[in-house]
Amino acid sequence: MTMIHLAASLALLWLHLAGLSLALGRIMPYAIARSVGVMLISLVMFFIEHFIGLGHLNGLWPITTILAAFTLYLFKQEAASHRFKAAEIAFLLALAYGLIWKFIFPAIYPTSERVTDLYFMANYYSGALLPPPDHWFAGHRFDFYYAFQHYAAALMGRLFGWDIGFAYNIGFALLMALGLSLAWEFASRFVAGRAHRILLITALALGGTGVSPLLNLFVTPASDSPISWQANDQMWASARFIGSYDARVNTELGRQLFPLLTPATKPNADFEARDLPLENFGYQFFLGDYHPPLGGFMLLFLALALIGWLEQKRSEQEILHPRLAQGLLALTLPVMLITNTWITPLLAVLLFSWAAWRHYCKNPPDWQAILTGGLLGFLLIYPFLAGFASQAIGTPIRLVHSIDRTPIAQFILLLWPLLALFGLALTEKRQRPLALALVIAFAIMLLLGEFVFVDDPSAGKFERTNTTMKWWGWMWSGGLLAAGAMALGSARRWVRHSAALVLVLTCSYAINTAQYIWHTPKGDLGKLAGTHWFTNDAPVKDIVQFLKQAPQGIVLENWLNDAYTNQTLFSLYSQQRSLLGWPNHVSLWHGAPQEVWLLNQEIKDFYQAKPPAPLPWLLQHKVQYVVWGRPESTSPNWQTINQAIASQYYWQAFLDTPEEKMGVWVRRKN
Repeated sequence: MTMIHLAASLALLWLHLAGLSLALGRIMPYAIARSVGVMLISLVMFFIEHFIGLGHLNGLWPITTILAAFTLYLFKQEAASHRFKAAEIAFLLALAYGLIWKFIFPAIYPTSERVTDLYFMANYYSGALLPPPDHWFAGHRFDFYYAFQHYAAALMGRLFGWDIGFAYNIGFALLMALGLSLAWEFASRFVAGRAHRILLITALALGGTGVSPLLNLFVTPASDSPISWQANDQMWASARFIGSYDARVNTELGRQLFPLLTPATKPNADFEARDLPLENFGYQFFLGDYHPPLGGFMLLFLALALIGWLEQKRSEQEILHPRLAQGLLALTLPVMLITNTWITPLLAVLLFSWAAWRHYCKNPPDWQAILTGGLLGFLLIYPFLAGFASQAIGTPIRLVHSIDRTPIAQFILLLWPLLALFGLALTEKRQRPLALALVIAFAIMLLLGEFVFVDDPSAGKFERTNTTMKWWGWMWSGGLLAAGAMALGSARRWVRHSAALVLVLTCSYAINTAQYIWHTPKGDLGKLAGTHWFTNDAPVKDIVQFLKQAPQGIVLENWLNDAYTNQTLFSLYSQQRSLLGWPNHVSLWHGAPQEVWLLNQEIKDFYQAKPPAPLPWLLQHKVQYVVWGRPESTSPNWQTINQAIASQYYWQAFLDTPEEKMGVWVRRKN
């Protein structure tokens, strides 16, 4: 039944996307049409729901399905064309790759950002008026985070009536597939050989870096650690070598190139090596988080695909709509602002570099079309920005201190493939002006990250961590695609072969990927709801199911730690609101109000059966459900709490033995 549901859901999704592609594909390439259609529908709905919440939309999918099927019938001649079939094959292969990752590793667990991303989606899942009620801080609104892609995934789940975890995993695979299909669209305009195009997209999808082919020269894995741990370490080592994995160098060559810090070589006594990760597009498959970088990558590849459409026609017969393309190019900037705000300056660099190149070539952009697209985008996101601007965390851009700069040896090791492709791209005379513009754009981004950073609450060794993680990964992915396409499209054989060699070396990361997939336990295989790792405990599953079917209300769960714990999973998995989520995150996002920590202490006191009286406290906070889960199942405080609240809350048991109790206290109806 699970596989039938998955197949039917994917068929339904494809039908809608194919209808979008055909409807818009009459005026733009199909890959661009598909992504633009998804973006515009989500953007318009996002705008509308700031004025009227549309609630659950699953009654609409039969109507939209009929419309999609009718579109396929209406454009059946185009649907039978080679161009449409080729675009759909590229997209479906990309979607299959993401689905394979999610089919094998679907768990939405709290040790990364998966739970926070699910929380972002949960805020939008009820279809309430935007900004919606905050599911991690009862009585407040979710108006402080750039979560447009989470809204879009929730919109998809609402339309098709999917479980939120299922929508999360399908949304991940879909967003990554949209990005890869756009990358294929861009590459196909400059690279004639199909093998070279496949190599370029494979390198992009795998996510290797300059560290990947050389890692074992510097670090010999510890033989006493489990093979699954070694496989996991090899996966993140390529992305997080600088300031993290380079501390493990244990070969002679490794010690010579990357000597460990000693008291004599430290700039000061408290100095720690700076943690400077590069999490590129392909690395996101391993991470599995439905986090804003995914949307940022999709918009990057959309911008490059639009530039490719404008500057490189496939044939003389291809119809170009330059005003439309330039308007859409400008639209990506405001959409980036609500999708991955951190990346907005880098996208601006790319767009201004393209505009400067146009002026250099005596073919200036159509500024009227650009202003129209940009203003339309800002108009559609204005209702969101009106609240977001006052609630967002202040993160000013500051200069990087010399002590925080990237060590030159590690810098070269990490980025040498990209630097090599930059050089090779500039040898291409036929496309050299555009290659020069793109290389300069991504080189500016690279330099920008060495001299300025976004000053978030992190400090010390993590001062630049978030900046390099987001900026370098975006810059690497766009630079690899742009410079790689230019080099592989060169008229010179030695340039093509050299670029192919560079890409093949980064593709050595495929070995690490295969080892990771093979050796990592797969206890959640095929459980695309993402909850199986948590609900395979029978009483836990029963509690989640009970809350999922219960009327909406505020859920109280025990404090387990300040972040990255199982706290709030009962409410998230059942799509209920929690009295308080992870305190560290809630405090950070809401501007560190004392209320968060006072409430957190009161929750601790409640589960420890400490004063004040629990019943008035529950009623004051309008708590509908009190979860007594696995961590507190053996606590002797159950009896004390039950006696104190029994007049207003009845006990619904799901495990009741002399040693353990698990269940939910439910507010009695008046």
